[in-house]
Amino acid sequence: MSKATLIDTTYCIGCRSCQSTCKQWNDLPAEQTVLLGGDKGLQNPNTLTSSTFAVVTFDEVEDASAPGGLRYVSTKRQCMHCEEPACAAACPVTALHKTESGAVAYDASKCIGCRYCMWACPFGVPTAEWDSLAPKIQKCDMCVGRQTAAVPVERNGVALTAEERTHLAAAYAIPACVKQCPAGALKYGDRDELLKEAHARIAASPSKYVDHVYGEHEVGGTNMLYLSPVPFEKLGFPMDLGTDPLPRRSAVALGAVPPAVIGVGAALGGVYALSKRKQEVKAKEGKAHEHHPEFAPVKQPFWTTANKLLAAVMAWGAISFVARFALGLGGSTNLSDTYAWGLWIVFDLVWIAVAAGAFATAGLIYVLQRKDLYSIGRSAVLMGLLSYSFVTVTLLADLGLPWHFWRLGTEAPHHSAMFEVSWCVGLYVTVLAFEFMPVPFERWGMKKAMDAWKRWSPWYVVGAVTLFVYLMSRNVLIAAGAAAVFSVLAYAFRTRPGEKPVPILLAIAAVTLSTMHQSSLGSLFLLMPDKLDHAWWSPVMPVYFFLSSVAAGLGLMVLVELWIAKAFKRQVRVAQLAALGKVAFWALAVYEAFRLGDLAVRGQLGHAFTGPKAGLFLVEVLLGGLLPLVLLGAAKLRERPAVLGLASALATGGIVLNRMSVVVFAMNLKGAMPQDSAQPYLPSAVEWGVSLGLIAATIFLFGLAVRHMPVLPKEEPAQAANEPNAEQASA
Repeated sequence: MSKATLIDTTYCIGCRSCQSTCKQWNDLPAEQTVLLGGDKGLQNPNTLTSSTFAVVTFDEVEDASAPGGLRYVSTKRQCMHCEEPACAAACPVTALHKTESGAVAYDASKCIGCRYCMWACPFGVPTAEWDSLAPKIQKCDMCVGRQTAAVPVERNGVALTAEERTHLAAAYAIPACVKQCPAGALKYGDRDELLKEAHARIAASPSKYVDHVYGEHEVGGTNMLYLSPVPFEKLGFPMDLGTDPLPRRSAVALGAVPPAVIGVGAALGGVYALSKRKQEVKAKEGKAHEHHPEFAPVKQPFWTTANKLLAAVMAWGAISFVARFALGLGGSTNLSDTYAWGLWIVFDLVWIAVAAGAFATAGLIYVLQRKDLYSIGRSAVLMGLLSYSFVTVTLLADLGLPWHFWRLGTEAPHHSAMFEVSWCVGLYVTVLAFEFMPVPFERWGMKKAMDAWKRWSPWYVVGAVTLFVYLMSRNVLIAAGAAAVFSVLAYAFRTRPGEKPVPILLAIAAVTLSTMHQSSLGSLFLLMPDKLDHAWWSPVMPVYFFLSSVAAGLGLMVLVELWIAKAFKRQVRVAQLAALGKVAFWALAVYEAFRLGDLAVRGQLGHAFTGPKAGLFLVEVLLGGLLPLVLLGAAKLRERPAVLGLASALATGGIVLNRMSVVVFAMNLKGAMPQDSAQPYLPSAVEWGVSLGLIAATIFLFGLAVRHMPVLPKEEPAQAANEPNAEQASA
């Protein structure tokens, strides 16, 4: 039976002995505090911190029935120990976990320092050791160690009887704060029994209490139960949390991942078979057109002014990266207990979204057999590989305890979106590497390596997908199902003698894994309906995150191709880019229709257009949605590179703004408990340095690669001279 603590604020005398005892029992250091006074009264410190697990708040509440018309209420605040804790559901390595006694405990040896728990908690409880080079999460654990501590067998050399040891164990198992309270405001026991007692007190003295036991139903119930003489909203308790446990929202989305992997993979295999059959019929009828251009390195000087500038920005990024670990997370960033996530998480969400062009083009070229887009494929894969590789570098910088990253391979969390995204992104990077391998093999004539790639790359996909499904489901039968489906695809689509190899299994894996992690990035925020404005938060966030990534990725690929044409003085492949723009139009149209339809179904459409964030929403939807749809919707406009570039930039920018809004602009963060002292956030020079340095490195290495490897289609000198270049086409 779950244990709990009943906190009766009518008994509390504000002596703060519970606060002091908590510090003593947990051996917490002193900290410099300021007595704020004013409406805080004697409250000190102001909020929970990594050195303060409990705070007694002082509230002056207007009450006509009280002497002088004012009532003073002292309230002990600490971790609520939810019955189904969002922090534990968020944790990708089970560092936070629910114990049998009801406490939510923390194991620092497992923690990777992602701080997802800090944003997932609806009460603002977990805090980080920002001043430490190895910042751990800190919070009340309901003195769970006292419950498991060994009971002495003797006292002053005299052996204790069994009855004495039982009595001592029962007295010792009580949390230190409860043991210390001189006024009887805290009572520890079985949760069900305490609820009965709480309702009995209300029934016995209805004029003394409001008829509400806070924590009985909030977010599914908590193990800290409160009685109050005044409405809880007047004491600063959050009242809009609902009664459903927050983890159940993400559990539904993440529980669908394993069967979705199997279903998406099988569906893509079927689509490819049909598309291939259609191409074969066209070939027999003489209607097929071959699109297999020859690729070659670009012969241009490397150390241009632009590349020298990029190198300087990269140097700033490298210095910033070193400073991050030399100064610690708190010393190098402006993150806090309010903004536990900042620029780097924005950067990752934006970059992953716009890097979706790699899987989108792979799906178009190989699964849907859009061979007319074949010449774009290599640059898309290279851009995706560089982007995702540097996303992992950003994550490394953002983690407080990155040397514990191996824990992601040994722990089995329940429905953690962070766990799913970590594994899915990691495996997708390897798939991108496999997709790009033929390029260097071709460049340096590595025939044996190419033969090995042809033979084993499909079976690598089978192994990677099977591993991913098992990690997400922990079910051998479901993993076996994934292995069977992808093995059948690998065998059915194997390269036969005399055939040119088609990396269809890699393309299917790329689309499948991208579908999973793009959507699961939306699942990260399902635990935050109390923080994110409901014009952005939605129970179907995983779906709209995926749909928007397709539009963003295709839009960025158009921009990349236009940049390539201008930077390397090459012809603009108008027909191909117009075709890509047409697909981007439909992807954006589906996303915008889904987004607005979801708002209408949830009754949030009026709020989106008139609420406090209406201006932000209108910019995103009108400039980043409606206007590019108008520009992309007309074939003649799509064939004009300048218009196509503008439309693609607007569409991509709208989705970039969406991700920025989800993390920062549309967030209503209240800070650490009691959530009335939110701190501002402005990224530091180190945060900007790492972010901009990695963007510069992506552009720099892309330029280096295309100069030394056959990434871009070969251009004949005469053709290049006769065709309009990027500047002419834009003009």
